[in-house]
Amino acid sequence: MKGYVAAHLKDMNRQTVYKWFCELDETSKSELSRLTGISAPTIIKIINFLLEKELVQELGDGEAALGRKPQMLRLNKNRYYSIGVIHEGDFLKVGIANLRSEIEAMKKVKADGPLEQVLGETLFSLINELLVKSNIRLCDILGIGIGIPGIYHPEEHMLEMAPLIQVVNPVDISPILNRIQNAYQIPVFVENDLNMEVMGEFLSLRLPEESDLLYLSMGTGIGCGVMLGGQLRRGKHCQCGEIGYMTFMDDFSADVEKAGWLEQCINLTALREKFNISPDTPLSGRDRQVAIEYVSAYTALCINNLMMCYDCDHISLGGELFDVLGEDLFSAIKEKVDKISVGKSVLHKSISPEPGITGAANTATQAAIMNLLQE
Repeated sequence: MKGYVAAHLKDMNRQTVYKWFCELDETSKSELSRLTGISAPTIIKIINFLLEKELVQELGDGEAALGRKPQMLRLNKNRYYSIGVIHEGDFLKVGIANLRSEIEAMKKVKADGPLEQVLGETLFSLINELLVKSNIRLCDILGIGIGIPGIYHPEEHMLEMAPLIQVVNPVDISPILNRIQNAYQIPVFVENDLNMEVMGEFLSLRLPEESDLLYLSMGTGIGCGVMLGGQLRRGKHCQCGEIGYMTFMDDFSADVEKAGWLEQCINLTALREKFNISPDTPLSGRDRQVAIEYVSAYTALCINNLMMCYDCDHISLGGELFDVLGEDLFSAIKEKVDKISVGKSVLHKSISPEPGITGAANTATQAAIMNLLQE
């Protein structure tokens, strides 16, 4: 029992020190001891361990007013990488991120075909292309994180329902994941796409660990990732944040083969039909303002309800619709929310250019780092 406790404490101390390396541009052993409360001899042992694992690197002497100059250290951010993948219905995005979650290479393509084809042929092609172009070795890739749309049960690897990618009956995606894992010989982690995005946004905002964050994405689909007290919330049936099924009409009938009511009103498909817009043909002038007014009215009602349900710290907004309609869309949404809501959540535009890629890659990175930090 004592051996287990000692090993567990050692792992926790290593994780704490590594986390500070991820936060700081550079630091020293004495500063780490002060920040963590861990004794100087233990800090020295941990630093030696991290140097051996090539997770940190020495920079040379730092500045000191008096006495001995400190040996400066920093995260060896480009020693390892992870791959982040987001399948959001119409598009597939793949990126490679370093240990500091900085995206080194990324590509986005149309996602044509069934799920097996997209996560098989298309995904393999993109990963291989990015590895070659970025000159990053496969042996330096820690893992692959994948975000997929729909109601996903990670423990069973079961995609229950995802109308946007023509999945209307439960599908076991284990064979697809096994194929990817066997091909690259690295672990693969899968989550709902919005769950990956909210984790990426949380990381980019550098929020305190106990913070709440909702990330609302509007594009091919409409969805929301939820983190409460710094923890991802999936819900009892993995349906938490499926706001595309939110409805304000009492005569609406849900259908598992179709998108939900709110999604049918304001996703890209609906707007293409209603306003003849797409990412390739953005609106301008009066037509654009009409579209912004239409989308912001529905979105503000949704956000008000989320504020009242979750009473959360922060709500971030992102997705393809902001690329199509521009920054004025956020201003219109915020103006309406301020008018109709008494909620106190801080509403802001997403600060991460690719929260999904960031969150998916970081999911794989953190799992691998936990293993590296153990005996």
